[in-house]
Amino acid sequence: MRAPFSHINQAWSTLILERLHDQGVRDVCIAPGSRSAPLALAAAHLAERRDDLVLHTHFDERGLGFLALGLTRASGRPTALITTSGTAVPNLHPALVEAFQTHQPLIALTADRPPELIHCGANQAIEQPGLFALHVRAQLNLPPPDTAISAGALGADMDQCLQALHGADRGPVHINAPFREPLYGTSQLADFGPWLSDLRAPTRMPPIHEAVALPRLHGPVALVAGQLDPDEAEAVLALAQRAHLPILADIGSQLRLIDHPCVVPYPDLLCASPSGQHALAGLGQVIQFGGRITSKRLNQWLAGFAGEYWLVSAHSGCLDPERRAIPIQANIPAFCTQLDPPPQSDTGLVAAARALAPHLEAATEEPFSELSVARRLSQEIPQEMALFPGNSLSIRLLDAVAEPGLGQRCVTSRGASGIDGLVATAAGFARRHPGGLTLLLGDLSLLHDLNSLALTQGSSSPLVIVVLNNDGGAIFNLLPAQSQGEHFQPLFQLPHGLGFEHAATQFRLRYAAPKDIEAFAEAYQAACQRPGTTLIELTFPPDRGSQALTGLIQSIRDDAARR
Repeated sequence: MRAPFSHINQAWSTLILERLHDQGVRDVCIAPGSRSAPLALAAAHLAERRDDLVLHTHFDERGLGFLALGLTRASGRPTALITTSGTAVPNLHPALVEAFQTHQPLIALTADRPPELIHCGANQAIEQPGLFALHVRAQLNLPPPDTAISAGALGADMDQCLQALHGADRGPVHINAPFREPLYGTSQLADFGPWLSDLRAPTRMPPIHEAVALPRLHGPVALVAGQLDPDEAEAVLALAQRAHLPILADIGSQLRLIDHPCVVPYPDLLCASPSGQHALAGLGQVIQFGGRITSKRLNQWLAGFAGEYWLVSAHSGCLDPERRAIPIQANIPAFCTQLDPPPQSDTGLVAAARALAPHLEAATEEPFSELSVARRLSQEIPQEMALFPGNSLSIRLLDAVAEPGLGQRCVTSRGASGIDGLVATAAGFARRHPGGLTLLLGDLSLLHDLNSLALTQGSSSPLVIVVLNNDGGAIFNLLPAQSQGEHFQPLFQLPHGLGFEHAATQFRLRYAAPKDIEAFAEAYQAACQRPGTTLIELTFPPDRGSQALTGLIQSIRDDAARR
């Protein structure tokens, strides 16, 4: 750090931002505000000196939080968020919840009023310390800047808090930073050399690798892949190849979209198929990698599985809702390398799943439905482009009917599985993924995050937002709520009668509204071939998607009954 600064706020904020950079932060997301000015200016000055630091701004803190989440998901690096004081701060909570659940290293750096301005009617003054206590891995409530507190002490406190960004159980942290006025410095510089004299280089604890007891394998064995990072998925696939083990892969596993002899296509439908159930009944052991399985049918099968069931995760938290699995906390790539299963004979799972393809083709030909869009999108998406299934109906459709192919990267938001922040997360991911991204989401999800469309403007890579507009919460047609008669629409489905053409115009996005599957394919292909954002709106009756999916399941069962 340079010694001459004009004010302790400036020196203090600069140290904070440089410490974040030392811990790997290369993206800083900033919302406008007055109390946060020292932090925002320090970030701007640091970016002028460090070519690898990028600043991102947005007028809405809630969307900004999810933008940061998307940046982190794509880059693997921690991302910092700067907000002013007051209600700006709790707007970060939804993104921090998702980051906490999925171990993403976000830093909420929130400016605050000094203690003397709390509980006295001062403007934008709330109790900020501990606000995210249940959803961060570490928190630090700094004192107001004061030269009586040395730079060495401030740096040490920062380092201790930021350790939580790394390691197996990493996750978000909250640093609350009060500032007294005057917030801004002057043109007169002071010598802060004495204050900086005890500042030491940042420290980071080395990772601890503990020995893991490997399960004794006895066949037939199947692997289940939950939410995995690309390197974890690669290791699981290599393990399967060595012993010819079948993999039942979730849409978020990075394996579901791969056409490979070991990867079982359509595992959700397989669990509904009598032939698939027969093949599954022949298994003696299951090893699951990662958690948060999308398919309810696959979850139900795992809950009732009578054999030995192991669940391997890099993290210490429980990922087994039924608490039946034997948990193993381990580095997944290292674990897969150590495991040496003997080759086994064919379980019949892959063949049983591939036999479902004719039913899929029939169910997705007519009529034009959300189901046919999900399947066609999986067939058309370019290899280098990432796929982001929105929560609720979208991810369930893709998990059920996506055709295996080129193994595109698939990013999900399955920590808390909320419908909020999906557009902002997609915008952040696209900024760090040169191949572009396709977001498939529902109309309520888009309405919930509408102002985040501003974050998609000027995308340097293709960003395609495909919205399934079925006038409300069509997912409830597949849930018990659909039997609630007169209460179903006003309390669950919430029809709104809105479209998105004018929203696309307002945010200066390209727009298309195809009316059939071939027109959709044409519009989608064009959008994937050009930089910038395209919003494709597809309109369906509220119950068409649910009818198509239930009809597909029934056709599979009827065909088995006739045999």
